[in-house]
Amino acid sequence: MIVLMLPNSLKKSPYTGEKIKLRALELSDLSSIMEHWNTYAVRIGLGKYIPESSTQREEWIKAQTQKASKGEGYTFAIETLETKNFLGTCSLNKINNVSRTAFLSVVILNPENHGKGYGTDAVRCLLEVAFRVLNLHRVELHVYSFMKEAIHVYEKVGFKQTGVRREASYIDGEYRDDLVMDILRREYEEITKKML
Repeated sequence: MIVLMLPNSLKKSPYTGEKIKLRALELSDLSSIMEHWNTYAVRIGLGKYIPESSTQREEWIKAQTQKASKGEGYTFAIETLETKNFLGTCSLNKINNVSRTAFLSVVILNPENHGKGYGTDAVRCLLEVAFRVLNLHRVELHVYSFMKEAIHVYEKVGFKQTGVRREASYIDGEYRDDLVMDILRREYEEITKKML
């Protein structure tokens, strides 16, 4: 039997944070997703205003598996480290292998799990995957201007606002701005050096 000894720099998994772990999204996660999926707050936050059936979400999970098989995007389940409770999902999508870019998204479904650092930890892990595993150069996201908590999380891990899509989304009776934010690999590496 051969035992592989990894250098110290490779021992920490990019999929494991301080509070959460990213794992493959499974069809068995469907019931956990649907528990909060159709609440109005989640629908508004995702920009998908019409409730969805469990069949639609099942097809979405299957589509994420197909994207991963083709290297076009990766969606992970987020679970707590201690209890392995399902928290939500996060993704790197629209991967461009020439420009080395991707779009990031994250959703913590149950409002009771908001404000506990799970989202911040998930974004940090996802950036580790983006830059350390997938060798990406730039990660972008779009967020509604009224989602102050989410913007705070993104800024905390190093994202910078680079643009505004003015009145791009019609939400709850008003046109709202979408903020464009991004982070470059070198910026993320500089931030992580300061944290050590």
